[in-house]
Amino acid sequence: MRKSKVKRPKVKFPATVDELYGGGMTGLLLLGEYQVPELYAWFQKRHRAALKFIDEDGYYRRNGHEWRVPYGVRMAFKEKLVWGQMVHKYPYYVTWVSPKTGKRLKKYFMSLPLAIDFIASKAQYVDEDASVVVRLGFDIPQKLRGKFPRKLAGRTHYWCPGCMQPRIFRRTGGEFFAMRKEWSSDKLRYEHKDRKLAELACPVCKLTNRDQKFRRSNQPWDKRKFKKGVRRAKKRR
Repeated sequence: MRKSKVKRPKVKFPATVDELYGGGMTGLLLLGEYQVPELYAWFQKRHRAALKFIDEDGYYRRNGHEWRVPYGVRMAFKEKLVWGQMVHKYPYYVTWVSPKTGKRLKKYFMSLPLAIDFIASKAQYVDEDASVVVRLGFDIPQKLRGKFPRKLAGRTHYWCPGCMQPRIFRRTGGEFFAMRKEWSSDKLRYEHKDRKLAELACPVCKLTNRDQKFRRSNQPWDKRKFKKGVRRAKKRR
């Protein structure tokens, strides 16, 4: 006997994005009744559509202001949002250093275009190094895979998934164990080995190399070729 599919009633969404949130202890999480595939699809569509605000030269221009958007931030629009970036009201923030106090300041935003507009119209005029940060981080863009860490002007730069651009990470004094990809001269391929690593932190967003996105972004990448028609790779011994 075939099971009949139960039709889920359509959810009526509010007029403003602010009304979607209010859950959790802080009231910043997406309300349970709105956690449906239709809304997740709308978030993805809104995120990708925002790329049109950046011209071919990589500049965001509006109301007499312009800002050169970093390559990683531009490529972030092409990345698919994860669940945590949709259910939290403020998945992004802009950080800059106050010229008066010298302290690092933050301002949270609901979307990436709003954060970019804030830098272009305000933050860049008090700190030319003002940056947009995604709180859960995006993986390194495909074209840059395997190119970090790299030395520039004698200093080692790592790709920061939070800032979405290269940064000079600093040691915190801590240590931890993690799997690191290393070349095996005997097997002529990369292997993952458990190593003791010094903890490194981004000076801007404080993301550390304990983060899996950091380790995926800052490791060698090798390509495997498959014959036509092969859908599953054999496990390497």
